[in-house]
This record gives sequence, C-alpha cells and structure tokens, in this order.
Amino acid sequence: MDEAKKIALITGASDGIGSEIAIELAKKKTHVIITGRKLSGLEITEDKIKSNGGTCTIAQLDMTDFIGIDRLGIEIFKRWGKLDILIANAAILGTLGPIHHQSSEEFFDVININLLSNHRLIRSFDSLLKKSNFSKALFLSSSVGSIPKPFWGAYAVSKSGLDHMVKIWAEENKTNNLSITIINPGKTKTKMRLKAMPGEIQNTLPSANSVAKKIINLIFLDKKQKNITVDLNDL
Repeated sequence: MDEAKKIALITGASDGIGSEIAIELAKKKTHVIITGRKLSGLEITEDKIKSNGGTCTIAQLDMTDFIGIDRLGIEIFKRWGKLDILIANAAILGTLGPIHHQSSEEFFDVININLLSNHRLIRSFDSLLKKSNFSKALFLSSSVGSIPKPFWGAYAVSKSGLDHMVKIWAEENKTNNLSITIINPGKTKTKMRLKAMPGEIQNTLPSANSVAKKIINLIFLDKKQKNITVDLNDL
C-alpha cells in the first residue's frame, strides 16, 4: 500500500450516492474501504473502482452489527493505523405514513441504522481520525431532520437525532484538526428517493454521481469545516 494514499471509509457503498462517492474518491489517490449489506453490490462498486485504476477493500457489514463496526475499527488500526476520511452514508427509509401507523419494530430498525450505528462509528473511529493530518468526517442527512415534515416518521426522527449528535461531536472537537460536516444531498435520483416519491419524474433529478462529485469537492476544500451543515442545492 502506497503510504501517501489517504484511507477512506464509506458506509452504504453498494449502490447510490455511497457507491458513487467511493468511485470518485478512489480517483483522488485514496484507498477506499466500502461497507454494505449486499456483497454483490459492493463487488460492482469495487469493479468500477478498479477499472479506473483505483484501490478498494470490501467489508461486508450490516450497520446494526455494532460489534462488527468495532471490529472494523480494530482491523483498520492494525492495517493502516489511521483513518483520513469517514463518509457515513448508510441509511434506510422505513415506511412513510402517519407516525402512529409505524410499527415499533420498524421504528427501532430505522433509528438503529440511521442514528445509533453512527454513534458507534464515532466511538470506533474518533481516535483513528485524529491520527490523520487530513481528518474529515461527513454525515449524510436530510432536510426532514431540521424541519418537521408529516408522514416521514422514524426517518425524520433519526435524521434529527443524527444532526444534533454530529453537531455535539463537532463542538467537542473545535480545537483540533478534525473537520466534521453534515451534508444534505437534496433530491437525488436514487432507489430510496424513488421509494419515497414513486410519482416523481426521476429524470429531472440530479444523478447520484453529480451529487458525489460535489461532496468530493467539499472534502478537498483547504479550509477546515467545523459544525457546519451543507445543503448541496446551494452549491
């Protein structure tokens, strides 16, 4: 492994925005570690990365496997001793509708994956990020996390909790080099968006690749970003 290469971890990289971020990031002399539940999707992402001359490590992982997240942190420490970039992208939508119709089981699953797993990422990778001279942590969120929107149920609750948790973490790291950013990608042509808005004309939406490229540009900005929320629609 080229020691000059940056090391990045991207969760939920088997398709959509996560996959496109991994592909674009690998073009920037970055070794990407990609996680996701579906091995087949991760292998497709890996093939695209390698076809562009990039390097990649697959870590098949369900984000509800909190012990697995801890083990991944240990393995990254053993192999590279640091983490330069963390992209927390993995999320599920759940069922949209009146909040009192959503089952407790589904509510729990959404909170687990969209919120609690990100707390586990912070616990597992805080020290590894601080061992890097180029430490960036980006969390993909949503406008429904800051503006109460009817019928978005557990998804909106999870994103609201995520935003507040990440802002607290950013406040706790104001005096060091760790750059922490919350990203609202906005409307994007993805499977999740199609599930949420089945009647929407998908071809009018920005592609996952165009959104990923904007995120890559943010990562490589010279200025440090602390406790900042970025709406990609404003870029």
